[in-house]
Amino acid sequence: MNQGARIVSDAIIGNDFKVVVVNGKSYIIYPPTIHKIAGAASYLSNVGKIENLEDIFRSMKDTSNASHALSWFINGNDELFEELSRGTFEENVEALSIALSLISIENFTRLSALAKNVADLAAKQR
Repeated sequence: MNQGARIVSDAIIGNDFKVVVVNGKSYIIYPPTIHKIAGAASYLSNVGKIENLEDIFRSMKDTSNASHALSWFINGNDELFEELSRGTFEENVEALSIALSLISIENFTRLSALAKNVADLAAKQR
């Protein structure tokens, strides 16, 4: 079976997920929807100028933004932030990396840059 057929069949039967462990607890991440990506991007766009995934992770200083973004990828909201922030920075970043592997990173970095631009435009008074 070719790669495309496997991806489609996994999506149809619900077998297209990844499991991550943060602070000793397992979480399932399904391929993110636009809603989840936008929620995560709002936290990841706070990390400064980015060109690629490596820049995003290098720019993160603490667990807070990573935990917020990861909560969006897992749950589609911020409900898991407190729980995820008890994990280490490395656990959160590794889980984020796994979550981001489920989408095209080029599109994600563009979305993060767009979210930052929109926030800048909204903040400027005319």
